[in-house]
Amino acid sequence: MCDYSVDQEGADLTLPNPVFSIIETSHVGRGHTTMHLLELPPEIREEIYRPILEPDNYRHTDEDNYTTYNYKPALSSLFRINRQIYHEARRIFLEKNQFVIIETPWEQAKDHVMREGRVPILADGQHADAFIDHSLAVTIDAPDYHDPTQPLKRFLIHVDDLPKFTTSWKYSDLDNNNILNPHLTLTLTLRDPRRIQEWEEPMLSKSVQSRLLLPFGTVKGLSACEVKGPPDAYPSLLKELRETQAPPHASPEACLKESIRLKDAGNVALANGQYQQTLDYYIQAWLAIHIVVSGRQRSGHAEAWFNRILSEPPFTGQQGQLVRLLQRVRLVANTVLAYLKLEDWEMARFWGMRTINMMRTSIGLDEGESASRPEEEAMLGFVAANEMGKIYYRTALAYKELDDRSEARRLLKVATIYLPRDQNVQKLIGECALRLG
Repeated sequence: MCDYSVDQEGADLTLPNPVFSIIETSHVGRGHTTMHLLELPPEIREEIYRPILEPDNYRHTDEDNYTTYNYKPALSSLFRINRQIYHEARRIFLEKNQFVIIETPWEQAKDHVMREGRVPILADGQHADAFIDHSLAVTIDAPDYHDPTQPLKRFLIHVDDLPKFTTSWKYSDLDNNNILNPHLTLTLTLRDPRRIQEWEEPMLSKSVQSRLLLPFGTVKGLSACEVKGPPDAYPSLLKELRETQAPPHASPEACLKESIRLKDAGNVALANGQYQQTLDYYIQAWLAIHIVVSGRQRSGHAEAWFNRILSEPPFTGQQGQLVRLLQRVRLVANTVLAYLKLEDWEMARFWGMRTINMMRTSIGLDEGESASRPEEEAMLGFVAANEMGKIYYRTALAYKELDDRSEARRLLKVATIYLPRDQNVQKLIGECALRLG
């Protein structure tokens, strides 16, 4: 993916992207005198390279927040013009793009962070082994379990995706109830990939070091953590890293309280007609209990972390997973309402049916299948029964607006079991009733 090879003959290559037209020639003066790129001052050439080498030019993120990179079309053209342009452009490229090598003993680590953490992998295997232009090597080891004679597995990521990687690591630790990290060591080795000659002093700016080191503040409770060079890390960044790593993970009670606070703030915004702000608050409320919402995707983490009897008020004596489940259902019910207020009927339908289908699956129905009798589908003993009734009703309202009254009626039959005295439910039943004659 990151082929930096230079054409030794300096062959003239066709540059298909319009942005590359400025590389071939530059016209100056009234007579449009042609000036070739290498005749321009170096600082002007750098300004030509910079917009071409911006990371966003190579990155594509889809609606579900999955990111891919494709460096080859641009770099295979720019880097192969001739040796001088290669060296000049490479230096700018490595200023704009920092790369991180991850080394672990586990073969499955790459697939885990790619699948669960949505971390795009630029290279792995032999390609990662051969890559030498990284600014940070991250070595994760488990000395009590790893055979030191076995080579570490390597993969390459972009620094922009490093927070995703460390967040994925945090969730893995929480999913294992905080028993994973005490067996792990972490070594962070900084390097200057732009350094060519041995006599050159290796340098990484403080801002770059901050982006490389500080994401690891979310990784807590390690057996050991060491930062190495050259270049040496800035002492203030090391101090900040240690201070951020030191506190333990927020307790389940603290997570739940923060999620409820954010939900309540969203409810206030909803009452004030600030519907987009409402959704933003709800997304933050999900994140506070370690559930990531991105587009139409929702991924839950830290199940084991909440699976305990809570000991702090206002939850003392309650089962953490049940309290979390109640909060989740309330957030869904309110999210569907916010989309209804926005008149985004499809998103209201989507989020309502997502939870309804999960509940149906939990009682043995196939995905998309409803119970033959509404009494069989309604779970009146469920901790969030009232909120489930609201989800059925609000989703039925979305179906009505989407002109699918048949599905709306099916959902309303269940909603009326949950909410038998709710006048809004009864009114909507009348509006969706079959018309005779």
